[in-house]
Amino acid sequence: MSSAPVSSAQPRWIPWVLYPAGDGIAQLILGEVSIPRLLALALVGGLVYQAETPRWFCWLDQWRIAPATAQKAPWRWLTQPAEAQQAQYRLNWLGRMLGSMSFFSPPWIARHMLILKISTTPWHQIALASALPELWLAACKSFLTNLPISIVGNYIIQARLPLQYRFWGSICMSGIMGIAFALAYKFF
Repeated sequence: MSSAPVSSAQPRWIPWVLYPAGDGIAQLILGEVSIPRLLALALVGGLVYQAETPRWFCWLDQWRIAPATAQKAPWRWLTQPAEAQQAQYRLNWLGRMLGSMSFFSPPWIARHMLILKISTTPWHQIALASALPELWLAACKSFLTNLPISIVGNYIIQARLPLQYRFWGSICMSGIMGIAFALAYKFF
């Protein structure tokens, strides 16, 4: 997979700040501010999310399929012809939106919630055997609860933004979803 194009105007420190910002707002709402949690999300945002998200968007944008396959259900609803000189189809906005939502799915949310748990719980009190099923259930509930926000946000990112700005859109949406995930972590 090629490296993902990110806007050249994007300072590399932005994900370090914006990813934990949404969770920080949720912490303020809940009255439970945790500096270790903010630092953990800053590290993950700057080191992991900044690397994986643009690559996934780039892969969705570069994905190609043969015309014969593209005409079959369900692909015909998710593809459009690529450039005229090529005999290939690519994902349309709906295909990219569903691809984006498949990435930011319950496993991704559960991983995010695991980061929250690890950063707020003393190491000797973490029991992964019981925590993982609880986190998985909370992630599934959070995904379903936030589906309307996710659909609208992913539509805007995948249908309205050029590829080089989709990571920016994703960071902004992640700030909003960070609030939702933090509230889900607390209440689910």
